[in-house]
Amino acid sequence: MSLLVPESLKAVFRQVEGKGYKEYKVLQGKTFPFGRFELCFEHVQGDPFAQPSRLGVTVDLSALGFDAAFYDTPTRRLAMEDYLLRRMHENIALNRISTAGSGKSGVIEAQEASQAVILRSGISIRQGILNAKLFVGLPGSGRSILGLECLRLFEKAVPPILENSLMASPSHTQGISTAIAVLEDYEFLREELTRRGWSAFVADGSSLPRISGDSDLPLPDAVLFEAPAQLEARVQLPHAGSVRGMPFPNGVNLVVGGGFHGKSVLLNALQFAVYPHAPGDGRERVATIANAVKIRAEDGRAVDEIDLSGFMGTLPSVQDTRRFSSRSASGSTSQAVNILEALEAGTQLLLMDEDTCATNFMIRDERMQALIRTENEPITPFLDRALEIYETLGVSCILVMGGSGDYFEPAQEVIAMQEYRPQVVTSEAKRIVRENPGKRRREVAFAFPAVQKRTRLLGGLDFSRGKKDAVVQARRMDSLVMGSVEVNARYVEQWVEPGQLETCGWILKRLKALQLTSASSNVDGVSEILRDIGEQGLESLIPYNSGALSLPRLHEVLAVLNRLR
Repeated sequence: MSLLVPESLKAVFRQVEGKGYKEYKVLQGKTFPFGRFELCFEHVQGDPFAQPSRLGVTVDLSALGFDAAFYDTPTRRLAMEDYLLRRMHENIALNRISTAGSGKSGVIEAQEASQAVILRSGISIRQGILNAKLFVGLPGSGRSILGLECLRLFEKAVPPILENSLMASPSHTQGISTAIAVLEDYEFLREELTRRGWSAFVADGSSLPRISGDSDLPLPDAVLFEAPAQLEARVQLPHAGSVRGMPFPNGVNLVVGGGFHGKSVLLNALQFAVYPHAPGDGRERVATIANAVKIRAEDGRAVDEIDLSGFMGTLPSVQDTRRFSSRSASGSTSQAVNILEALEAGTQLLLMDEDTCATNFMIRDERMQALIRTENEPITPFLDRALEIYETLGVSCILVMGGSGDYFEPAQEVIAMQEYRPQVVTSEAKRIVRENPGKRRREVAFAFPAVQKRTRLLGGLDFSRGKKDAVVQARRMDSLVMGSVEVNARYVEQWVEPGQLETCGWILKRLKALQLTSASSNVDGVSEILRDIGEQGLESLIPYNSGALSLPRLHEVLAVLNRLR
């Protein structure tokens, strides 16, 4: 089937040729038949240099030849949405044509997908109807419309993008089947973690290293993961069958080893395994419990009224740390706060890498204890709380630790990385503890305090700017602008897409409205909104579907809220 531009749309492009660019606005809100698709010009840009125009593409999936079994459950629907969005990206690149014009003339884009498989608004399936968003730069030269160039764009580029991306074919049938199998296996594996008392699992054959620090693509020819015999387990997955790998049991677990041997690579894989990954990523069978949180020090972050007493006693300028606030917290204080906020959000697993932790928060060795008396040190090191937090709150931790053997004592398992291959060294570590007990004292004066759910009212947060009722903009994955307020979210480490950060802003706008009628905590309020999104879709958050939103977790939404100044 070859898609033809309808005569009515051709007529518009010819009529506006050479006119002022704003004449393109005649298209806004209009829908045109495009073969079996419907093409709606939802928003038309005001000039060639503005963000490309947003087009909604709607079609009945049964008309395209797709079996309803591909989208008859939420998991399968998500797998299909993710697969088709990736194919749109591929076909946009393959069918790019050069057009005359300035600015963004001739640009065609779709929402960019990370390696993770998450809910996005750039493509959605509801009751068998697919809705996708295309962003098209309508050609213009300066302030004049290039209508015939626009017609050529819609004749030469748009049809093959839609046909090759969204219409059923043998390759799409195979690709969607694989995507469904991978996602269903991941969800089964994550459920298995709970059933077996594990915090995470890494399957044999997983490819964990990435190309670089700023790329999430797999490194070619990387050393593949292989579980050590002393800590191996098998899981029977619905599609892949019996899979061997290494589980991390609940409790305190250490990852040790020399520099550049893969400790941080393993932890990085675990922190992003809270999300499923697309086929071919290398981490498809790596799973971490869904609410795991990567913790780090965050010098300079804002803190609003939190009970810090479990980690910090009386500070020189703060007499009562049970209601601690700061506009610029120190490294150790910020790390303690990040742990407490993760506990408040309901995490069951803390992930830490000593490279990004505050040393004085993680450990105080016996020599420092001898020099600086306990009564003169307000910090209770995490070392002295880690096992207690697990035993009383059921919250495990996985720590990358290459510089302090004091963590051998509370550790349930100690895993050494050697040239990217894990080895279990727990027995050796415990032997070292027995033979070298040391004189370090545990510095805990009282039991770890109960974690409280806080309520931070958002009545003073103004989302408007100028003539706009609401402005919510993500600046990459670094910061979020809401009205005239900007929140630094750079060190919230489990973002995978800018759309997640933007969605946080809209969720907080909804939370502000919810607070007018509800006295629930921030955790409960955000959880309610996330449940609504699960039922109604991301597009239910905003007046129009921008095609740019991605689903964040509860932790990330609260992380933005907690960093408001």
